[in-house]
Amino acid sequence: MFTGIIKEIGEVEKIAKSSALTKIGVKVKAVFEETKVSDSISVDGVCLTVTNKTNGVLYFDAVKSTIEKTNIKRLKLRDFVNLEPALKMGEKLGGHFVLGHIDIEAKIKRIIKKNNYWYLEVNLPVDFRKYVIDNGSVSLNGISLTIKKVTPRFFTVDIIPFTYENTNLKYKRVGDWVNIEFDYLLKSRAKV
Repeated sequence: MFTGIIKEIGEVEKIAKSSALTKIGVKVKAVFEETKVSDSISVDGVCLTVTNKTNGVLYFDAVKSTIEKTNIKRLKLRDFVNLEPALKMGEKLGGHFVLGHIDIEAKIKRIIKKNNYWYLEVNLPVDFRKYVIDNGSVSLNGISLTIKKVTPRFFTVDIIPFTYENTNLKYKRVGDWVNIEFDYLLKSRAKV
């Protein structure tokens, strides 16, 4: 389980694809020493297991179902990914409960620079409309964010300067794909 508070931006250093598995190497700094093989790390919001670590690079395997459902399939060398180690008992829960189980990937529709923050519009497939509410929580590429507005075709989030500078959102452009995990508590309520 995660909180959606990103600890570091890592750089994709290796990608090896096969029909059923993608091996990914991510160059890290801050989380390298505290991470051990078998730890869970949120990589752009996707819960992945560390399978190896060497020379400042953490290695992960992603199976076919994960690749198909997330933007992992779109990763290229030198791309930047958001990283968050799993929550430890006793740590602060700064964002919201994020499981690392992506619901969908969607395109960024618009990015607007306001006076001192950024405003993002993200496409919203109709089947997922029931999982978003004004002022509800959502995870985009593993980042815990608050939904500001919901329309039939998209939702919006505001990005403060700290979040913009300390996540890979600063590298995103209109048309880029982001991983979305809707708030687990809202999904549970919607199923009742």
